[in-house]
Amino acid sequence: MTTPGQDIPYRRIGAILVEWNLITEEQLADALAEQQRSGSLLGEILVSTYGVSRVDLADALAEQWHEAHHAAASGPPSGGSPVTNAQHGADDGLAEGDLRVLLDEAEAARAELADRTDELSKRLESLEQLVVGVTQALEELRSVTELEQPKSPAQPKPNGSGRSRNRGRRAQGPSTAAA
Repeated sequence: MTTPGQDIPYRRIGAILVEWNLITEEQLADALAEQQRSGSLLGEILVSTYGVSRVDLADALAEQWHEAHHAAASGPPSGGSPVTNAQHGADDGLAEGDLRVLLDEAEAARAELADRTDELSKRLESLEQLVVGVTQALEELRSVTELEQPKSPAQPKPNGSGRSRNRGRRAQGPSTAAA
């Protein structure tokens, strides 16, 4: 987005985030209005209100900064007049200000990632302790189960031969009685 009368040789942060489908045009307009009302940084509004991650914001700032320096190195935009220092402030101020915002956002993103990494490390440690506890409990159950099982020698199971002998006796019994 550009303000009337300014020819800016790079995209604004909001335009980049809209292009990346991280926010809508309406959200950008609302955030810009909030920025005018409150004086807050646009990036902070987008992070706190619209869920843009600090990493995405830092990436957009890096892209914007790269485009601004590429445009400054290649001269004025084609078909337009050179961008004057009066339009943007001093070139050094623009570059330093953009770089400072970029570095601040990158540092905030690193801090956020460090916090998340610490949190995940603590969760992983808890899970590892849980696995160790479950493993120990299973080993205890196995040892108790082994102690409770009788250790007597295996007794031979009847193979059905006893039944046939009984049947045979019955068969013999009546015939002997008849004889």
